[in-house]
Amino acid sequence: MNTIERLYRDGVMEMHSYTPIEPPDQIAKRLGLPEEKIIKLDANENPYGVADEVLEELGKAKYLSIYPDPAQKAVRSKIADYVGCKPENIVAGAGADELIDLLCRLTLNPGDKVLTFTPTFSYYKHVVELNGGIFVDVERQADYSIQAAELSRIDLTGIKVVLLCSPNNPPGNMLEEDVLNYFLAQDLLVVVDEAYYEFAQQTFAEKINSHNNLIVLRTFSKCFGLAGLRVGYGIMCETLQEAIMKIKPPYSVNMAAEVALSTCIDHQEVFQKQVETMIATRKATIEKLQEIDELEVYPSHSNFILCRLKTKNALAIRNKLEQKGILIRYFNTPQLQNHLRISVGREDQMEIFMKEFKDLLTQ
Repeated sequence: MNTIERLYRDGVMEMHSYTPIEPPDQIAKRLGLPEEKIIKLDANENPYGVADEVLEELGKAKYLSIYPDPAQKAVRSKIADYVGCKPENIVAGAGADELIDLLCRLTLNPGDKVLTFTPTFSYYKHVVELNGGIFVDVERQADYSIQAAELSRIDLTGIKVVLLCSPNNPPGNMLEEDVLNYFLAQDLLVVVDEAYYEFAQQTFAEKINSHNNLIVLRTFSKCFGLAGLRVGYGIMCETLQEAIMKIKPPYSVNMAAEVALSTCIDHQEVFQKQVETMIATRKATIEKLQEIDELEVYPSHSNFILCRLKTKNALAIRNKLEQKGILIRYFNTPQLQNHLRISVGREDQMEIFMKEFKDLLTQ
């Protein structure tokens, strides 16, 4: 009997999978803990949750029973006001993830190559391979920077797209402008992922006015606490915007997401205060972590902190914290051996984390 697998596209079952993050209710059920005891520091989300202003507007939302505007006129206009550009420079999507997928669909023929520098956001590899592309990863320097002086040695034959993350995830460092300028001067589509822009307050978005091969991606998932509603956006020249609007799914940004993102933009002061608090908490946490001899702690411009355990087993520590309901991210790749990434939570959450973490490191 023939199996259904014979109908699959070649290579699909062999491709890299993206590692998902469990939601709190499922984690609590698995661990046998009350959900309110879960301290989720593993996905770089806003620990303050959805703003009250957003919840109030969602409760009054109109048009939830009809399809959203495929042209995204109101959404693009609102986002453009926030960014400081024209609506014709904006495309919204179901998170920045969808926009990365759309960019791959727009540009990649089977066998075309996409370049990035690792370690970086692991979803890039998944989406490139899903679209039939070849993922080319160049190792970063020991401090996770990219050296502009070394770029001319990279063979760009067959490369169509370059993916650059700033601040980079998981190290938390910024993209160097001379690196970006090098790739903008090539015949390539250059994608700068600024998912954590609000924490870094550094952007390359203004370069779209002089470079039609640049796309800057951002999201409402991090600073604005809308990860569950899946809404992000891209900033680009009008020519690219027209092409992506042509191929995007018509209704991927749902009506609830439209209401939520608009409300977030109308109440930026709420999130600015949260960001200021989280940056202060990040700084204080880094200082405390640096006092622990066992740890090598990296500087961060985002809402997470990467550290390497010198002698202790990072996976064992991560697992012991999980049993207590404290969730952090573990990495053990060739470039991130025995590393942990800690999202910045509320001050009370970070106090609990630090106590339990230090206790485990001294056992």
